[in-house]
Amino acid sequence: MPEENAKLIHVALKAERLFSLGPFEVTNSMVGAVVASLLLLAAAWYFTRSSSVVPNRMQSLIELPIELLAGIVASSTSRWRGYVSLVVGLFLMILVANWLGLLPGVGTIGLQGELEGEVVPFVRPAAADLNFTLGLAIITFVVFVWWAIRMHGPIGYLKELAGEPRILAPLMFPIHLISELSRLVSLSMRLFGNVFAGEVLLATMLALTTAAVFVLPLAFFVPAVFLGLELLFGAVQALVFALLTMAYITLAIAENQGDGHGTEKSGQTSDTSEQHHAATPA
Repeated sequence: MPEENAKLIHVALKAERLFSLGPFEVTNSMVGAVVASLLLLAAAWYFTRSSSVVPNRMQSLIELPIELLAGIVASSTSRWRGYVSLVVGLFLMILVANWLGLLPGVGTIGLQGELEGEVVPFVRPAAADLNFTLGLAIITFVVFVWWAIRMHGPIGYLKELAGEPRILAPLMFPIHLISELSRLVSLSMRLFGNVFAGEVLLATMLALTTAAVFVLPLAFFVPAVFLGLELLFGAVQALVFALLTMAYITLAIAENQGDGHGTEKSGQTSDTSEQHHAATPA
């Protein structure tokens, strides 16, 4: 196979450096994350200034998924207001970062690489870099642990890791600790793997159909089908990450909330019983 054809499909596993600012390296996936953040800030500024009590079609289209996700979070625990902004923010950030990679020129237009025929894109999907997904997973992990310590206290959280019975604590504590840390790996690797696989799939389809588009008219529609699938997969991956974040925080609150609900229910039953005895004639 000629060397040019061997380099027809080039998708680097790690983010590629564009330039350096002293010891700080700026990569193409970092540019993608910054562009996604700027788009979200611009959209937030626009809709906060132009929103109305009676929403128009565009405002309704934007508010619908946010309200649906906020409704799901609101049904998790009574303390949902403390973390709903994090869940919705993660969803929007990942969604915009994923869909940004589907725009024309993203991942394809860039600088000449070190190897002949290699192109270093100016912008690359942020989630195709493990550093980005790991950073989001660390934020989720810190918030989850913070809620667990807030609800149970530091000693109570350590007791949860030790498990029951206490005699098995030397065995169960490392197991529970590894289980907690594994959430970092599962959150980051799931998002990174799916986005990177989608990037490779799109690059492959574009490379295979570019040469055949002038011979086979239907070859033009093949990449369009995969672009549509990537739109769906990008939204699903953002929703999964956000819902897993909500689930982890809910687990940290659930036991304390369960005790609270149980006490409240017991108190209501006692009041009802007292009212019944008061209403019964002697």
